[in-house]
Amino acid sequence: MTVRELSRLYYLNKLIDRNTEQLAKLEAQLQPGCQEITGMPRNPVYAKSTVEEIVIQVDDLRKRIQKEQIEYLRERRRIEKYISSVEDYQIRLIMLLRFVDLLTWTQVAQRIGGNNTEDSVRKACNRFLKKSAKS
Repeated sequence: MTVRELSRLYYLNKLIDRNTEQLAKLEAQLQPGCQEITGMPRNPVYAKSTVEEIVIQVDDLRKRIQKEQIEYLRERRRIEKYISSVEDYQIRLIMLLRFVDLLTWTQVAQRIGGNNTEDSVRKACNRFLKKSAKS
């Protein structure tokens, strides 16, 4: 497995967070008093109100978030399965902290302890992945 594959959880998590924030903004627009009422006539070709448009967007976004969450869980299971097959306990812990718990390299080094630095844990992980890719 490559760093790119292991990093998929990070990006899926960011995507879910972004879409959840967007959903909250859209839902806030549906609250009473948030609608802009102008009294201007609407184009008869496009007669949907802004509320209808927002409701459709909210529904689509909820479905997308649900789909992304399912993909996140599926990917997490796949990555955890791979990491659990790593025999070196320190590397396994480093990989779990980094790629499953989504900690920074600095946080990983602090959790590992033993005078490890962010560079040392990152390099150990990268060496392992490079070595396992050759096998």
